[in-house]
Amino acid sequence: MLYIKKLSFGLAVLGACVQAQAIDLVTNGDTTLSIGGYVKAEGIFYSPDEGESEFKGSGRQSRINVKTTKNVEDKKLTGFIEGDFYGNAANGGSDLRLRHAYVQVDDLTVGKTWNGQFLAVYPLLTDQLDFRGTGLGTISGGGADIRPDLTVHYTHKGFRFTAQDPVYDEANLPDMVVSYKNNISDLSYNVAVTAREAKNGDDSDVGVGFSLAGKLKLGNDSLHASVYNGKGMGVYSTVCVGRALGTTGDLDCDAEDGKLVSQTGYTVGYRHKFTEKLMSNMRYGEIMVDDEADTSVNVKSVNLVYEYLPDLDIGIEWRDRSDKTLSQVKKGQQVEVMAKYNF
Repeated sequence: MLYIKKLSFGLAVLGACVQAQAIDLVTNGDTTLSIGGYVKAEGIFYSPDEGESEFKGSGRQSRINVKTTKNVEDKKLTGFIEGDFYGNAANGGSDLRLRHAYVQVDDLTVGKTWNGQFLAVYPLLTDQLDFRGTGLGTISGGGADIRPDLTVHYTHKGFRFTAQDPVYDEANLPDMVVSYKNNISDLSYNVAVTAREAKNGDDSDVGVGFSLAGKLKLGNDSLHASVYNGKGMGVYSTVCVGRALGTTGDLDCDAEDGKLVSQTGYTVGYRHKFTEKLMSNMRYGEIMVDDEADTSVNVKSVNLVYEYLPDLDIGIEWRDRSDKTLSQVKKGQQVEVMAKYNF
């Protein structure tokens, strides 16, 4: 028998990561169909170091998802599909874009979803309004492969084993991540090791990296930090040799003079809760590349978010980038104002 269920709340990892809640629409036996997402309106004032100041408004970040769960024999089976409206943003459009499409059976996840680098750091970072370049300073800065076309995750007792579609088209093996998360009293941490085959001129080499991210609760506040180091990491961190953007079309991103180049990144952040409805986040992130140009990029940000209603947030964020990171993000300052309704 079909019946409509009331609103049920899920776990919010980050506003930029997953839906904060979902509505269970229909239950048929042990199968549940739910819908979730949010509507977000944002306006950004740009004050670049070079060029004219401008203002841009958008609702493209708004997203919608459908999730099904059921029990098959002794297994929990989940299907999840989500899209937003950034599909034609480069040309000023707002086509629907596929963000996630995966199947999960107990501890195994297969499909298009977050890469292993993202899941090793993002749940431990401060909340940001910045949709582009949120993770600068981490192994997952928000590049083109933040959600590979095919990713396989397997979790077991705090460990996560990930194999994902390689960035380098001629790679013989998938890009791989092994991470471990745990808690020590009020400290949550995640340790990760990454490995990928990277293009090196006419040849290729395997680049290996290491990451550590942590969050320390301080009463109602929290201190956040992360650090990473390794080779072949620019295609995921988005900062490469000579500040080149790391995408699948920029395969020499991590090599210089016939060798893979190492890089180091770190972030520090603080989250303060003024009241039950008002909070603020401060964050600094930096990446330094060990190339001939001593490439270095950093970003600073401060935000204030107010829960106007239980499902409606309004906020403002200031940020400053020392250099151009993604193709749409210029060097200089930005101020974003937003309103977001979760459903």
